[in-house]
Amino acid sequence: MPEQPRIETIPAWRSAGIRRVVPMSEISSAFDKTFPAVAEAIAVAGGQLLPPAYARYTGMPTDTVDVEIGFGVQQPVEAPELVVTDNPAVRAVVYTHIGPYDRLAESYAVVEEWFATQDLGLADAMWEFYDSPPGTDPEKSVTRMVFPLA
Repeated sequence: MPEQPRIETIPAWRSAGIRRVVPMSEISSAFDKTFPAVAEAIAVAGGQLLPPAYARYTGMPTDTVDVEIGFGVQQPVEAPELVVTDNPAVRAVVYTHIGPYDRLAESYAVVEEWFATQDLGLADAMWEFYDSPPGTDPEKSVTRMVFPLA
């Protein structure tokens, strides 16, 4: 039986990413271009990136999505193209997707069904944490879907 969403505390962390509004049809290429750009900007600024990689989605996606793509960082970095945020610890609904990214919609459907039975207020942004290193077999790739509570 697949796991159910759960409520847990996400520890405080610092993120550095690039925020973009992109058409949903171009989201994959946005990730492919943005992760290396963020990693380079962090390195040039003298920072140290920390896994996992993440995407922070703000608002409800439509034909476009407002997304920040990046990495955790050990210390603050200064780079004009990066949004650097000290994220406080937060209670959140968490669901773990195992499998390729093109099947994430299946996991979102599970979470939406679960939310329909709950009385929870959600923040206006959510994250995906990409817990598997690059090169992981897509069938074994782990993505944590994190929905902070309001």
